[in-house]
Amino acid sequence: MAYSFIGWIYECIYCTVKEGHWRNRGFLFGPICPIYGTGSVACELVFGYLPVFRGIPYNEIPLWKIFVICALGSMVLEYSTSYFLEKRFHAVWWEYYDMPLNINGRVCVPATLGFGVAGILVTRFVMPFSEKVLGMIHPLAAEIIALVLMAYLAADLVLTVSSLVHLLDMVEGAMAEFDGRMEDVYKTAAATPVKAKEAITSVPIMAKSAIAFAAERLDFRQRYQLGNIKNFRFKRPVFRGGKKLNTERMSEFYKGLQDRIRMGNDK
Repeated sequence: MAYSFIGWIYECIYCTVKEGHWRNRGFLFGPICPIYGTGSVACELVFGYLPVFRGIPYNEIPLWKIFVICALGSMVLEYSTSYFLEKRFHAVWWEYYDMPLNINGRVCVPATLGFGVAGILVTRFVMPFSEKVLGMIHPLAAEIIALVLMAYLAADLVLTVSSLVHLLDMVEGAMAEFDGRMEDVYKTAAATPVKAKEAITSVPIMAKSAIAFAAERLDFRQRYQLGNIKNFRFKRPVFRGGKKLNTERMSEFYKGLQDRIRMGNDK
């Protein structure tokens, strides 16, 4: 949890400086980025418990070994996390398409090299310090703190996933209704040239109205999530009521919601 909090601080500072305005980053609602905590704990497991490193002080492990293991490990962790989130929620919280030597936008060489360097800093400096701090805490107190933090993390995760699932369900319902109305528009357009012109003119108005209606139903958690999501991609078909939805229009719908939230015009 401590590493996740530090990672959240880094993400917020980096994105705030890069974009020129405050950005509250993270998948969860709380001030933590679990991917950083997972990576740091993995460092402790590898360099503290793996037979090849067990018993060797952190400052005696060759820097190149730490760098290579952390860099490769970060690639696996970052790619798998990105793939899972996109597969489950059709959403992308980060992407590297604008960076050189990227793999499907999920990982890239510059970021991987940066995580390799970060792994050296964590292993050589942060981990020895954290072990000293932990040694100063009574085991019972440490156990209680760990249980409280675990309960907090579980509650945050449940709230986040529940809110995202509700958001997806709401948007899919809105798109199913919109697609149904579009079918009626196409039938009307096929009647006469005059009707076709009226139908074509009404499509943008209908889309804007649907986005406005959906934006009014968003709660503060969903607004927060939409503000943090980088992009939407659909790797598999989406069905609603036995009908296949137009995922391209769904992606545009999500972006329309994001634009309204970022402009503060959600009413």
